[in-house]
Amino acid sequence: MGLVTLPGAFVGVLLGGASPLAAGVTQLVVLVGLLAVEAVAVVFTVELVARGRLQPAKSGPRLGR
Repeated sequence: MGLVTLPGAFVGVLLGGASPLAAGVTQLVVLVGLLAVEAVAVVFTVELVARGRLQPAKSGPRLGR
């Protein structure tokens, strides 16, 4: 038995009455936007680590262990 998943923006635009091409373009824009935000977050995190502003948490007693 196969499982079929459909991207949310694609289905939403289709259900809104747009063409499949418009739905595909919308989904692509959403995915590119997510990738861009992830790339910015990685660059920002690396920059903070390089400047010494972001350091690993100090190990201390852990609850629940």
